[in-house]
Amino acid sequence: MYQIYCDGASRSNPGEASIGVSITKETKEIEFISQKIGIATNNVAEYESLKAALNYCVENNISEASIFLDSLLVVQQVNENYKVKSDNLKELYINCKKLMNQINKLEIQHIRRELNKRADELANIALDS
Repeated sequence: MYQIYCDGASRSNPGEASIGVSITKETKEIEFISQKIGIATNNVAEYESLKAALNYCVENNISEASIFLDSLLVVQQVNENYKVKSDNLKELYINCKKLMNQINKLEIQHIRRELNKRADELANIALDS
């Protein structure tokens, strides 16, 4: 099973934003995504990082994955424990749910920020480049 760590970053919130995604298998990073996404809020950046991870799974025919984010809001929303009230998150939420439905066995879990260091590093590398 793949373990995928996601993080979004936004300086000034909203401000310059980026995403970081680390794709691991058997504890080894096999791929990563580190890119700017323009001006966005932190919550939008977090959703964009999840969307990038889900796209990676779909494009690479990954049928089983655990995805970890340090954004409790995004995790609770995509797991349908919280409603999506913000209009600027609704479209991202819908896109993520469509992608989630294409993956056979998927878990999306919240982790503490200190356990998400690689994804955070990738997001910051993109912001600094």
